[in-house]
Amino acid sequence: MEAITKYGSHSQALVYCRPQNSGSFFPVQYMSFSRNPLPKKLFITKARPNINDHEAANRPLMQFPPSLLDDCFRSVSVNLPEMDCLGRDIEALKTRVSDKLVSSDAKETIHLIYTLVNLGVAYHFEEEIEEFLKDAFEKVEEMTMGEEDMYTVSIIFRVFRLYGHNVSSDMFNKFKGENGDFEKCMIDDVRGILSFYEASHFGTTTEEILDEAMRFTQKHLELFVGGTCATNQPHLSRLVQNVLYLSQKENSEVLVAREYIRFYEQEAHPDEMLLKLAKLNFMFMQLHYIQELQTLVKWWEELDLKSKIPNYFRERVVECHFWTMGVYMEPQYSVARIILSKCIVLLTVLDDAFDAYCTLTEAIDLVESLERWEADAIDALPDHLKVALRSLIDFYEELKGEMRSEGRVYSVQYAIDEVKRLFRAYLGIAKWARTGYTPNYDEYMEVGLVTGGIHCLLATALIGMGEIAGTEVYQWLISRSKLVLTLDLKGRLRDDVATYKDEMARGEIATGINCYMKQYGITEEEAFLEFDKKIKHTSKLLNEEFLRTCGVMPLKIARVALNFGRIVDVNYKHGDGFTYTEMKRAQITSLFLDNITL
Repeated sequence: MEAITKYGSHSQALVYCRPQNSGSFFPVQYMSFSRNPLPKKLFITKARPNINDHEAANRPLMQFPPSLLDDCFRSVSVNLPEMDCLGRDIEALKTRVSDKLVSSDAKETIHLIYTLVNLGVAYHFEEEIEEFLKDAFEKVEEMTMGEEDMYTVSIIFRVFRLYGHNVSSDMFNKFKGENGDFEKCMIDDVRGILSFYEASHFGTTTEEILDEAMRFTQKHLELFVGGTCATNQPHLSRLVQNVLYLSQKENSEVLVAREYIRFYEQEAHPDEMLLKLAKLNFMFMQLHYIQELQTLVKWWEELDLKSKIPNYFRERVVECHFWTMGVYMEPQYSVARIILSKCIVLLTVLDDAFDAYCTLTEAIDLVESLERWEADAIDALPDHLKVALRSLIDFYEELKGEMRSEGRVYSVQYAIDEVKRLFRAYLGIAKWARTGYTPNYDEYMEVGLVTGGIHCLLATALIGMGEIAGTEVYQWLISRSKLVLTLDLKGRLRDDVATYKDEMARGEIATGINCYMKQYGITEEEAFLEFDKKIKHTSKLLNEEFLRTCGVMPLKIARVALNFGRIVDVNYKHGDGFTYTEMKRAQITSLFLDNITL
């Protein structure tokens, strides 16, 4: 089956066919990470003498839902010459957009930046945008002083905060009446209310006005969606519904772009040049994503772990790639996405070994082998666990070889150190689960903050980013910056809420919710309410730390870190979307398989 979209003299062909066996479609040299071929068949698993029958009989077995890696995703292919055509057309349009960035007045430029961000093309103009905002930041008060349009003021606030400039939320005081409440006359301005709602998600822990704004705007947006006015503006109503489900600040940049392109093309007077650039750019990124997925599928099938280890784990190749697209969406980070995707795939397999298969003795042996960085260090470790562990070790060792030519082996070594730290934390949770011990919440969080894996994944995510992630960035990571610690906290809290029922079902009583109930003597319902408050507070802390980090780290590094928080929201705000992948199928399909018509 072939789906073709015509534009000018070009056509995009997304061909759904079986992947070819000869070579990869990846446009640049990529890393295979298959230095040491693994056996095609399992060895007979060796029984450890001190694993008794009772321990083996009480494995925490669990069957996970299947992967999205069906024929639709497995066989998707691309028309390679089309990438060159798209690239040339994008470059031609970029010149025209750059001219607009320098020719508009300040407010018009900020509106343009806002549109570029939403359409997913702002990364093409990062230098121009950052230079403009740096100069304009000195004139923000002057720019907003006489501005009475809520939509415009909210956009100004959002754009500056998004690029790391700590503009004051006092600019919203003008929309309050003498009684201290927001003016009722604003409620008919749906676009203004929507933009104000989005702005409220950039609030910090000390900005009560943005807390008030979120409550005020959410209430009126919900009334709009449920009212008759929504039927007259269906595309606006759909955007409002999407934002109420997941704000742009919580959503990944690439999903925001896909949704906003649909919205923008239905506006009464869209800028046709910007719309065309956005569509061409998304098509170009989509072809990159498909190539990357081909590389990942080929690698996964060559590893053949499905035939070598028991079926206790979540097979999540497509889903892991979706995760990394939320960390960095730009085409130039293809290799970085492949590296991070492989890391998440392998860590998922081993994480599930601790949670859903290993006996306590095997878990201890697994960690000891990892600490020695030798899959065969412990003879009694079952061969299927050796196979899984060897895959992880080989992955990082081959990465070392690739990074040696860049002089960045330190980046891989730090990631390895974080993997070891992560596994020690996994073992701590496993001991509690196998012995039936429920720690108090403070004790749990000492381990739980590590098992969320954000710090480990961020260390790996930066490896493929090149020179921008140099020694200073890794020194920042090693220092346990408050931004990263807050990301660890958000990931832990979201995960604890989303996975609580499943963990209880497989007998894991040392969960965040249970430990909180134990320490504070409250009910399950009360614990969930408290976690919801903690998550909201943590999101504000992240905003604060992002602004601070932009003063000491490159904006792109701070953004990548913050994007981990966004993908956590995407996957876990409304349930465990990583385990129950059908929850994410529509979003993932929109990025890989949806065709865009020019």
